[in-house]
Amino acid sequence: MGGDKRIPAIAVVVALLWVASVVLLVDGVEGEELATQLWNGFTATHAAGAAAPFEPVLYAPNGVFAFGFLRVGPASLDLAVVHLPSSFPLWRATPVRLGDWSSPATLTFDSRLVLTDEQDGVLWQTPNTIGDAVVLLNSSNLVVRRHGKTEPAWQSFDKPSDTLVLDQKFTASSPPLISTNRRFALRLGKSHMALHMEFYGGRATPTYWRHTALQAHPENATRPPVYGRLDGRGFFGMYLEGGGGERVDVLAFDTFAQNITGVFRRMTLGDDGNLRAYYWTPGSTAWTSDFSAIAEQCELPTSCGAYGVCVPGRAQCQCLTNGTGAAPPSCRAEETADLCFGDGGGGPQQLEFDVVRRKRVSVAYKEELPFETYATAAECELACAANCSCWGAVYNGASGYCYLVDFPVETLVYEADDRKLGYFKVRKATSPAGPCMSPAVAAATAALSLILASLAAAGACTVYRMWERKRRRRPLMEQELAAGPYKYLESTVSSGNSFKA
Repeated sequence: MGGDKRIPAIAVVVALLWVASVVLLVDGVEGEELATQLWNGFTATHAAGAAAPFEPVLYAPNGVFAFGFLRVGPASLDLAVVHLPSSFPLWRATPVRLGDWSSPATLTFDSRLVLTDEQDGVLWQTPNTIGDAVVLLNSSNLVVRRHGKTEPAWQSFDKPSDTLVLDQKFTASSPPLISTNRRFALRLGKSHMALHMEFYGGRATPTYWRHTALQAHPENATRPPVYGRLDGRGFFGMYLEGGGGERVDVLAFDTFAQNITGVFRRMTLGDDGNLRAYYWTPGSTAWTSDFSAIAEQCELPTSCGAYGVCVPGRAQCQCLTNGTGAAPPSCRAEETADLCFGDGGGGPQQLEFDVVRRKRVSVAYKEELPFETYATAAECELACAANCSCWGAVYNGASGYCYLVDFPVETLVYEADDRKLGYFKVRKATSPAGPCMSPAVAAATAALSLILASLAAAGACTVYRMWERKRRRRPLMEQELAAGPYKYLESTVSSGNSFKA
């Protein structure tokens, strides 16, 4: 990143105020020794509506880190390990339901840590844990220990939230790093690390950035998988599991090989989807940026919001639907569900949508998208039009590549090339009568209905004619077979005159 690499001044001011509030809170307990270990039977209560945004209950021996109640946003409550000099949360419990900062909450330790409140009961706990003590190490690792055991019963390093710190092992089996807004994730594969968007609660996770370990040899099925670790020398290393931890790749930071010592490093997945590394030196007032996975603003997946178009160089945003300039994310609300509905045994149907076509657009991460090859843009459109899980297609007239966007449309990139063509679906508002089918599906359904109606009418006509013929022949058969008075036979012959010709 060019220019000043420090976090903006306003963030520094906020951080200083936060640290000051924590200091006031701690100093308010005069003469009380700071806890560096929690034993079975421990209980701490969050003061409802506390003024300080962080209430520590446990400290690392070096005094740099603390564990306690954290206010998230304007009024939510979570547990966190906080870097006290910067007030940055390095780890959060992130329960499914956050607590309410304005209500009392209780943290207990009796073999395991449990967070409860009066309204929802248990909000979070360390699962399947039997421990005797809780400590916060100088590395910022929160550990539940059991006497006589060298391995921790539970540790926060195994359950990262949005941040990795020095010497924290990150594996393919580790939970992914999830951004605070829950929209992005960092995952480790057998031989690569990748950034993903999160849609529909994690049911769709398209990749928008990937880094492959150069020496991992993913084609070799017998090679063990890789794991990652943040190194104090200024890089994120990837190593082979087992076999002495052979290093197979280095993702170098700006300070790599500069022999900077005595700094604390972290790597965090931000709410804009970018993965960044920072370091903190003693006496600092702000984190210093050291690495960004994505350098250009327009390469971020949501820099201009849903249905936005980012103009490189100027980082200017336009709306895909009308071409007007806009500040993100004002073009259109984010989608939370696909265009499919129903099943009925015949497969899902497609909700009604409008279509937007635009030239000179592409996707910054198209290399990560599925693609097909077509001779024309119309064929590319058809590949997406009838598929209710497809939201758009980007066609390159020069190569014939058709990139399918099988997730809600996010930020596109402007490219000064008339051969770059985009086809995009825009959901229509659901009518009060219920979900509607798309025009293409509705037209096909109407045509099929007409065909079926015609076949039904023709079939009914044929059946009627056959019945009429049988009805007219029946009296003659009765004349030959029926016994009875002559007058009935005469009546029968009279009624059968229509067959004489």
